[in-house]
This record gives sequence, C-alpha cells and structure tokens, in this order.
Amino acid sequence: MSAKRTSEPTSLAGRRILVTRAAGQTSSFNEALVKLGAVPIVIPTIEIVPPSSFAELDQAIARLDHIDFLLLTSVNAVNAFFDRLERLGLDVHALINLQTVAVGPKSAAALAERGVHVELVPEDYRAEGVVALLRDRVSGKRLLYPRAALARDLIPKELRAAGAEVIAPVAYTSTNPVGAADRLQHAITEGLDLLTFTASSTVRNFVQLLSANDLSLARQVPAASIGPLTSKTARELGFNVAVEPASSTLDDLVVAIEAFFAKANDHT
Repeated sequence: MSAKRTSEPTSLAGRRILVTRAAGQTSSFNEALVKLGAVPIVIPTIEIVPPSSFAELDQAIARLDHIDFLLLTSVNAVNAFFDRLERLGLDVHALINLQTVAVGPKSAAALAERGVHVELVPEDYRAEGVVALLRDRVSGKRLLYPRAALARDLIPKELRAAGAEVIAPVAYTSTNPVGAADRLQHAITEGLDLLTFTASSTVRNFVQLLSANDLSLARQVPAASIGPLTSKTARELGFNVAVEPASSTLDDLVVAIEAFFAKANDHT
C-alpha cells in the first residue's frame, strides 16, 4: 500500500485507530496510517483457520482439468487454495488451462506472487462486480470458487442462473482470536478515535467479543468501513459508519479516513 510521505502534521496525527483486520494482513494498512501520524491499535477480531474438512476442495482440485474459470475473491482465498494445492503435490502448472479471476488488485497481486497471471479483474471489487464481469462469459462453463465458510451465496446463485456450473467448496473459515476480548476492552477504556472494519465478519466478531457496557462505549466511536456490505452490517449492529471509500480498497480507505479527520479538524 502506498501513502503520501509528509514531514508536516496531518489530520491523523495522534489519532488512535482500531485495526480489526486478521493478523498477517495488517502491515501495509498500519504502515500507511503510521506515515500519516496515526497510532494504529491492532487487535484482530478474526483469525483465519482451516475448514472442518477439505474433502470438497480436494475433490475440486482433483478435477482441475475440467474447470474453465478459477475465481478467488480474497487474499485469504488465494492462500488457502494454493496451500492446499501444494499439500496435494500440485503446483501452478495445474492451472495452465484455466482463466483466473481475481476480485481486486490485492488478490491479483497475491496470485502474481504465486506465479499466476490474472486474466480478469472486475471494476467493482465486490461480489456484485464479479457477477457483472462474468455473467455473460460463463454459460456452459465450469467455475471453481473456493470460498469462506460464511461467504454470501450471491456469486454461485447468480452465475448458476447465467448457465454456469459453479463448484464452491469451503477453503477456509474464521474464529475469534484468543485474548482479543481483553485487549479490546483495554483499548476502549484507553480511548479510540476511530474503529475500522474491512469485512462483515470483523464487525460481527467485534460485537461478540465485547460486554454490553464496552459495546455501548464502542458504538459511540465513529467507524470506517471498506465498502457497502460491511457498512450495512455495521449499521445494523448499531455503529455509526462515518467513513466509506468510493472504491473498496485499503488504499482508498486510508484516503477516506484522512479526509474524514481533515474535515473534523476544520470544524474544531
């Protein structure tokens, strides 16, 4: 992630910003915030873990020569799929006859690191954008969509309606990280200027981790959401979503956060 370098104080100087993204996926986001003078309070509310069974994913991988499109909608999906591919003794050459679809630039970059060229990336980095991109391309085709356990059924439902055979095995799931509840309670007590949520699961787990009293305090803190679906979940759970970028990327989220505090400073 890139963020402008500056030696002058910015609107984020000294702002305590809670980062709830999964461990191992926060470094670029944190670095961008730090460069702008913010103080990231990193407390992941989700931990990515293997599914209860790899049987469906293994069956799909065994039939890769019958697949036309491989769809990966997150860096987590990329990592889970390739980790399993390697565990089964295969490598990137098993994908040579597939068209690979990434949901956005981060997923595409993760695939490039694995040696995979991405043919298709939607303009809208959400499930809706994936459907719009593929709807007219997949009739009569087989599509492999390794997914999160709690993923919406929008992609399989819409692409099956468009005539595709969609194979959607669970590749990974998530859980509450050990110790997160105590760390969140402490952070809320110390004071926060902004909550950040990068997926609906980060919001739901945040709520599950807090006592009623701490949750009430947390809801008084403005929240930044990466996109419409996450914002919808956050609002339904009682949070004040004050920041949402026009494009669902971490780069744009940082820009939107900086603009929010710049405006806040103008009114103080």
